[in-house]
Amino acid sequence: EGHAGFPAYEFVLIRDATYATGSRVFVWFFNKVTGKDKDKKREDQSTQSLNRIRVLPIEDGSIEFECNANLSISIKIPAVLMKIIPNKEKAEKTGGDSLCATLKGDIPCALSGFRQEYMNWRDIVKP
Repeated sequence: EGHAGFPAYEFVLIRDATYATGSRVFVWFFNKVTGKDKDKKREDQSTQSLNRIRVLPIEDGSIEFECNANLSISIKIPAVLMKIIPNKEKAEKTGGDSLCATLKGDIPCALSGFRQEYMNWRDIVKP
């Protein structure tokens, strides 16, 4: 339960999966880089996520949704590949920018779904 009897939700990523699809060359390269070619059942946890969403009442009688998220992604790159990456900082920034763009596209849809579920809950709970 959240603030003042309003609902709150907490989501924890339990397990992630890392795999590639597409051209055979790309999949082969991905598997070499990640070590998947050596151990098909490799279970390294590379992504960790904790998300909390709650409803906050506002003085004027309206509400706000508050969402706090922590996301951590670890990518293991073999030493031989690190030697051929010319600019590691640029590669990391490009990957981070790509992740942010993906999240910016996904979050509005997720929040819209959360809002709809809240409204369903509100309609059930209202006297």
